[in-house]
Amino acid sequence: TWSVKSSEYIGDQHKENIINIINRIDYVASNYKENSEISLINQNTNNFHFVSDDLFNILSIAKEVEIQSLGFYNILLGKISSNLGFSPTFGKELVHKKNSSFKLNEKNQSIEKLSSNWFDLSSIAKGYAVQEIHNYLVKEKLVNHLIDIGGEIIANGNNAGKSWKIGIQNPFSISDNASIIVDNKFKFLAIASSGEYRNYKISSDGQKVTHTINPVTLSSINNSILSVTVVSETSATFADAYATAFNAMGTSMALEIANNNKIATMIIYKPKNDIDIIFSDKWYDLFYE
Repeated sequence: TWSVKSSEYIGDQHKENIINIINRIDYVASNYKENSEISLINQNTNNFHFVSDDLFNILSIAKEVEIQSLGFYNILLGKISSNLGFSPTFGKELVHKKNSSFKLNEKNQSIEKLSSNWFDLSSIAKGYAVQEIHNYLVKEKLVNHLIDIGGEIIANGNNAGKSWKIGIQNPFSISDNASIIVDNKFKFLAIASSGEYRNYKISSDGQKVTHTINPVTLSSINNSILSVTVVSETSATFADAYATAFNAMGTSMALEIANNNKIATMIIYKPKNDIDIIFSDKWYDLFYE
């Protein structure tokens, strides 16, 4: 689902253009469309590909987050995700190889996969789409808006003269109940959350199977984190990717990397029997100055 809210009038032509942006990125990044750009690359036996502007931009940001997260952000785990039932296999026998990386060539806008593993852009594509819609609205001088695609959010400007207030989902609530509310203070804020409280399965032996994969163990994550929220003053794409990376690596490492890179992060976790919330230094700078 998606929504764009504004106290300004957004005409039908803008609504149509927003839908076109969403459809354009869907046909680049969707794991569910067999003829999307990323699905065609996944199913092609060649490892070298020229790619579209959108895909190159997405992969460039993904590579940066992969490096800064020490490999805990990995978008080449698509075969594992498909085998777990979180995206289609398209009738293929999916065998994941150990080498899960890729190279980018900016000069000719190409990529080189270092194995036959599949890309999975579900942890970054929504953030990229939100950012693209924001860029379009700002270009059209519609600067006061709240954009939401599946929980990835950009708040910009004001809401009828008031700041935007966004609730962060309580992972224990089946309704839209907020654990904490953030205020954009009339500025650009991108907000992304990652957690296993809604998107998971129960295996035949009663084990919880989550959609986030640990790139070290190559299995569903198993740590104390309930949800991670990342807030960025510059990019919804980065916020989306970092939220997944921090969710995959666990509380202590996530907090260390968030502090080292000045990333505003909130982690809701369950150390033993209690529930706790921990914030990075940048979160305090943003909301408690």
